[in-house]
Amino acid sequence: MLVTAGKVSSDQLEQALAQQQQEGGRLGTHLVKLGFLDDDELVEFLSQRYGVPAINLAEVEIDETIIKIIPPDVSRKYTILPVSKAGARLTIAMVDPTNVFAMDDIKFMTGYNVEPVVASEAALREAIDKYYGSTHSIELKKVMEDITDTDDTDVEVLDEDDDIDLAELEQQSEEAPVVRLVNIILTDAIKRGASDIHIEPYEKEYRVRYRIDGILYEMMRPPIKLREAITSRVKIMAKLDIAEK
Repeated sequence: MLVTAGKVSSDQLEQALAQQQQEGGRLGTHLVKLGFLDDDELVEFLSQRYGVPAINLAEVEIDETIIKIIPPDVSRKYTILPVSKAGARLTIAMVDPTNVFAMDDIKFMTGYNVEPVVASEAALREAIDKYYGSTHSIELKKVMEDITDTDDTDVEVLDEDDDIDLAELEQQSEEAPVVRLVNIILTDAIKRGASDIHIEPYEKEYRVRYRIDGILYEMMRPPIKLREAITSRVKIMAKLDIAEK
């Protein structure tokens, strides 16, 4: 339908389908990630296809009392967000307004009749983080403030053959900021419904990515100086040998 509507070419669709097959997730999300569509075009197409109104979540401010109607774990599970309420009708933003299982679940849980509006997956995830992720964001900020800034150019990068001070490494991995940061990564990944966590150390940078619905999303870039300590903390929690690289 996207090709027929002139939104993308056949070649672009094939590329997106190939990426979807490899990584999972929604086709529209891959089309946006590949730059073949932007969010507005995708939402407009979905609105016309499903015959439901579209919503730009960046342009609305949702009341806290509305947000509290749906728990954060349910919001993340279905990638939905309550937007407004009028009488017995609850309007929710969704990527797929044909998901009757989600709407039935919300109706049973809240007692409201559900009226869907369509939004892009990226906009929904950003809005879900905005309204439900405040506790995580505050805690993460506190942890980062507890970590003394270090110039990355001063960080010594260990080679494969370098000796490792196991006692020092274990001590670093048990320090409060490191423990709290790893706990935040794990609990945040669970809340977002991530299937796996990628902790990726590079020579000059360090990043954490979650796989959600088959797609990898970059979530944070911890200070490079914590590379060894975070890795060791995860190994200790998993009862692995921290001496093994």
